[in-house]
Amino acid sequence: TRKNNINCRMATKLWTLHFMRICLANLLLFISLYLLYPVLPVVMASRLGVPVSQTGGIYILFTLAMFFIGPFHAYLVDVYKRKYICMLSFGIMVAATAGYTLVQSATHLLLLCLVQGISFGMAATAGITLAIDVTNSTFRSAGNVVFSWAARLGMIIGTALGVFLFRTHGFETLLYVSVASGALGMLFVSRVYVPFRAPIGMKVCSMDRFLLPRGFIPAFNLMLIAFVPGLLLPVLAGAPSDVPVGGELIPFFALAGVGFLLSVMVVRLFFRYDNKIWLQIVTGLITMIGAMALLFSPETGWNVPAAILMGLGLGLVTPEFLMMFVKLSQHCQRGTANTTHLLAWELGVGLGIASACHLHLTANEHVVCRVGLLAAIVALAFFVLITYPYFKRKKVR
Repeated sequence: TRKNNINCRMATKLWTLHFMRICLANLLLFISLYLLYPVLPVVMASRLGVPVSQTGGIYILFTLAMFFIGPFHAYLVDVYKRKYICMLSFGIMVAATAGYTLVQSATHLLLLCLVQGISFGMAATAGITLAIDVTNSTFRSAGNVVFSWAARLGMIIGTALGVFLFRTHGFETLLYVSVASGALGMLFVSRVYVPFRAPIGMKVCSMDRFLLPRGFIPAFNLMLIAFVPGLLLPVLAGAPSDVPVGGELIPFFALAGVGFLLSVMVVRLFFRYDNKIWLQIVTGLITMIGAMALLFSPETGWNVPAAILMGLGLGLVTPEFLMMFVKLSQHCQRGTANTTHLLAWELGVGLGIASACHLHLTANEHVVCRVGLLAAIVALAFFVLITYPYFKRKKVR
């Protein structure tokens, strides 16, 4: 039968049609969200007549809202078809995005952020479950990395595209593109065939498939790392949102995307050792430190290599951190490990955006770069002295 043929193909390779569809859906989900990240604090502050530090703080609420749905995630995807849960979450997030055109008060803004945070958290975690379901157990570690890599690429593309569209076409056009990206992602999810999984009787409220207790130390470390690019996301006065290249202004994160793609080649050429996780993460964090040091320079000409180094560092660090979470988890906790990785990343980015908005109001862009440089140095020291020794002791794979 058709379903048996699909299952056979899924068992023999990673890059099945359905795995590619769910990866594309994840890419589009993050593009849809991160299109808004650079500009929403500035636009909403202008519309509501409040300081940008207040609207920047909504990202903390947005990230915390992702945690609200977490304890119920395992129950929902056990009782209902997980594909439909994912599609419904996509739809609610798209509707909330469109709702930003109607915001007239701080209450409206907070409610939209709450709804969007909950729906994004559910869509992202349900997507992780779907990606695991459509991947044969032999290829699941590689599948986890590819799926996470699609999310980071979506972050970079979304941020760069958001800055470009805001500068050239305005906020409304940006919203249209964000809505279209989310709707297209929902279409890709609808075309994914998910093998049947019998319900196992999960509790209504459970931490299963949500937070991995053994992963709290690397989660804190990852938050420190995500805090650094989060500082650079908002379009604020003096922020390196655009970089002059040959007389043209190029979004900072477009150049970071070049470094991110370059990281794939670098990993294949230079990181083939037994201690790959330690070496690759340390190299990536040193690269990020170099990027922030260049941004701290008064010469704006250093912004181009800084952007490329930032993307390269993120491309080296994030896949190996995910593998640390997976190796700290039991066989049945793979989805939990992926979700913990996602939540730690989003919390770090949200705190970075809120901090950047506050610091730009009370200080200047050099203080932001100094804080980012300090955070990257602390993240490196924390990894070498605490996270990696803990990982070596506690890993189960």
